[in-house]
Amino acid sequence: MPVFPSYGELLLSGFNETPGTSVVRTEMESGPAKQAKVRSKELVKRNVTYRFTSAEYITWKEWRRDDIAMGALYFDWVNPLTGDTVQGRIENGDYSASAFNANEDALKWDVSFVLETYE
Repeated sequence: MPVFPSYGELLLSGFNETPGTSVVRTEMESGPAKQAKVRSKELVKRNVTYRFTSAEYITWKEWRRDDIAMGALYFDWVNPLTGDTVQGRIENGDYSASAFNANEDALKWDVSFVLETYE
């Protein structure tokens, strides 16, 4: 199983998670609705942004292309909240990248994507 690269910095700005539903709800003709658990794991989507140097960004793009088939394959990723390693993938393989000058000498890249994990 490929492993998400250890370089780069996960930015907390914009980091959030949205758990999917593992419950089905059925409205009743009278009385309260019924609910039942239908999945043992739930899909959690996270908006993540990593900050890379230019060299790290080039290496990350090669990792995405070669190791995880343009984002289609799962990889091991460390959840910063729990420290647990979970399997994740990049939703649709899509990402966006924006460059900026950190100072006069260093160009940095912020790479954003939606990370899907089953937990």
